[in-house]
Amino acid sequence: MVMSIESFIQPKFNYPFLWFMDASIKSLLKVVHNIDEVVVSEKDKELLKSLQKERLIYISNHPSTREPPIAYVIGNLLYSRFYYMAAREVFDWGYGLVGKVIQSAGAYSIIAGTADRESLKTTRAILANPGGKLVLFPEGEPTGGENDNLLPFQSGVTQLGLWGYEDALKVDPKAEIYILPAFIKYRMLGTKESIQKDVDKSLEKLENHYGIEKKGKNVVHRLFSIGKRLILENEKLFGIIPEESQTFDYRIGQLRHKILNFVADSVGLKKFNRDSNAIDKLRNILSTFEIVTLGLPDPKNELPSLEAAKWGRKYCQKAYDFITIQTQYLNELPSAERIYEWIYRFEMEVFGSSSPRPTKAIVRLSEPIKLSEKYSIYKSSKTKKVVVEELTGELRNKIQNILEEEKRASEILFPDTHIF
Repeated sequence: MVMSIESFIQPKFNYPFLWFMDASIKSLLKVVHNIDEVVVSEKDKELLKSLQKERLIYISNHPSTREPPIAYVIGNLLYSRFYYMAAREVFDWGYGLVGKVIQSAGAYSIIAGTADRESLKTTRAILANPGGKLVLFPEGEPTGGENDNLLPFQSGVTQLGLWGYEDALKVDPKAEIYILPAFIKYRMLGTKESIQKDVDKSLEKLENHYGIEKKGKNVVHRLFSIGKRLILENEKLFGIIPEESQTFDYRIGQLRHKILNFVADSVGLKKFNRDSNAIDKLRNILSTFEIVTLGLPDPKNELPSLEAAKWGRKYCQKAYDFITIQTQYLNELPSAERIYEWIYRFEMEVFGSSSPRPTKAIVRLSEPIKLSEKYSIYKSSKTKKVVVEELTGELRNKIQNILEEEKRASEILFPDTHIF
């Protein structure tokens, strides 16, 4: 019998702890994520100051676990406290220590794939409160892993904002809620020569593991050589016999779906769409495992056992490592940041761990959207879902536009790299 765990974790601001965080957040970012600096322009700082007393939803891209603490820095620039919606399983990380920390900073839980009424009620109450401020990540979990790509945005974030605005109007007929889109770009720190040297050293370590010769190859070819060996190793593990005509992308795509289908079949997952894309499959499996771990009711007997869920998680990590490896992404722009994204994935697969290299985080803001300007259309529309999806698309486009600008500002790390 599965022991039921507390399913909803509510936020509990601990002000002595928050004062400590205010003083140490920069040091913590360096120690935990090797981020030396969070850069925000003076223009964007002025924008933040103008929103200090407003109801606000701050949204950003979410390629990693670094974005929530960066949002904390943004909250400090606002001279305000954010609330954060976080996946329920995060509260159990580090034997519950992570949960205690983020709960004290204003985080509360959401169980993906369920009608989490307590989480919804808390969200609406935060936004209805004068000056209430909330951090949401529309890409959801798991994180995408690619700083120069956005996953599809989940429309539930926009819907939450509109519901919150409804509640705010009950408190104040003149209420406003702003949605503030942000894009976070990570840039590697160090001289070009020092970064090139570290890349070469990192690749050599991986090449030595597989007995690969680096002579005569540029950095992109070296990455693909390591990737092919890693794919072949896992194809053997999962009984896949590749054909000569199959491309690198085809083989890695086939492998990640094979892993996810294998997990779903092995644990007897009832509601699983084999035709979905890999990230949706992974979300489906992980949300199911989270429900099992929490011991939520299973009246239809559709959930796997706790032991099966624990077993399946290790394979989900493997599938995740392969999801963000695509040749076009690296060929298009072999920047230091993209090269390291591949190196980190390879190191995780081969050595079981990876250490982030020094970076700075550049946070850029877009013009906020007033929900009052969208609400009248939403309220009068017979197809509210369409309005929600259109607003979600507008928010994504705002962040995508900044992403494209930052992409154009990226530098190719190895000028002699031949794109193929």
